[in-house]
Amino acid sequence: MNVIFFEKDDRFIFGLPLGFRDAGHKIIVSGSINEEKVYRLIKTFKPDLAVLLGWTTEHSDYNLKLVNVACTKYKVPLIYWATEDPTFTSDFTIPLIKKANPKYVFTVAPSRIPIYNSIGIGASYLPFAYQPSIHKPVKCQKWCKKNIAVVANAYPNVLSNDKKHYRHKSLNILVKPLLKNNISIDFWGKYWDQMEPFLEVKIPDDLLHGYLHYLQTNNVYRCSNIIIGLQNYYDELVSMRTYEILGSNGFLITSYNTKLCELFTPNKDLIVSTCSEETLEFVDFYLKHPEFRNKIKENATKAIKDHTYKHRAEKIINVLKKEKII
Repeated sequence: MNVIFFEKDDRFIFGLPLGFRDAGHKIIVSGSINEEKVYRLIKTFKPDLAVLLGWTTEHSDYNLKLVNVACTKYKVPLIYWATEDPTFTSDFTIPLIKKANPKYVFTVAPSRIPIYNSIGIGASYLPFAYQPSIHKPVKCQKWCKKNIAVVANAYPNVLSNDKKHYRHKSLNILVKPLLKNNISIDFWGKYWDQMEPFLEVKIPDDLLHGYLHYLQTNNVYRCSNIIIGLQNYYDELVSMRTYEILGSNGFLITSYNTKLCELFTPNKDLIVSTCSEETLEFVDFYLKHPEFRNKIKENATKAIKDHTYKHRAEKIINVLKKEKII
C-alpha cells in the first residue's frame, strides 16, 4: 500500500511511518502542510491510507479541516493515532476527531475505546513501540556517556494544574531521592530549570542540557549507565520512552505501572522501584555491578523484540482490513 503521514514532528516521523516501511509499504511523510501541498501529494502519491499522529503543531483547525476535505474528496481513508489519551481525550482528541473526521482511531489508552465507540468512531488499542533502525548501536562519546540520565520534558504546568497526576509520584520515587542525596543526574529536556518547587532541590545548571533531538536520544539511552524513566500513569499506559530505552539496549529504572509489569518482568528486563528507598538501593547496587546491568539489558533486548513499529503497523493493517476500511 501507499501510506501518507501528515506530520513533521521528529517524535513521530521516525516511528510509525518507518514501521509501515519495514512492513513492506511505500510511505511518504508530508512535513509542514498547506492546501497546495496536501492536494499535490495526494494526486501524485495516490495514497491508499492517510494517517494523523499525536498532538503536534501541525494539528491546527485549518490543517485538520484541510486534510479532512482532501481525503474525503479523493476517497482516501484517514485514521488517527491518539497518543495523548487518556489525559487529553476530552480537551484534544475528541475535538480533533470532529474536525478531521477519521474513519478509525487507534489509542494508547484502552479505557478510551468505549468513549470513541459512543460517538460512532471505531477504535482499537495501539501502544507505543520502538524503531530498530533508530534505536541501534552507536559509538559512545563523552557528551552522552553519563552515570545517571533522564531524557524527558519536565511539564511543570501539568504538575501545577493536577496535584494528583501520577508523574508527581514518579518524580518522588525516582528523581527527588537522588537529588536530595546529592547523587548527580544529567537531564535532557525542557523546563527542568523550573522544577525546584516540585523536587525541593535546585538542579545544578551544569546538569541541565536542554532539548535533545529525537535522533540523539538513543545515544544517551545506550551509553549512560542508568536511565531514569518517568511514568505518567499508574496503570493502562506505559510511556513511549520505556519502549525506546529498552529498544536502545538501555538500563532502565522506572516507577511501578501495572501495564508495564504485564509486558515486562520487573527486575529481570528492567528495574521497577516502588519507593524512594528502593531507588537509592537500586542505584547504589547497579552502579557498582555493571555485570548485572549488562544481564538485565540482554534480557530487555529479548523482551522488547515484538514491540517494534513494524508490529504496530501490521496490527493497524489487520484491524483496518477486518473493519473493511481498506
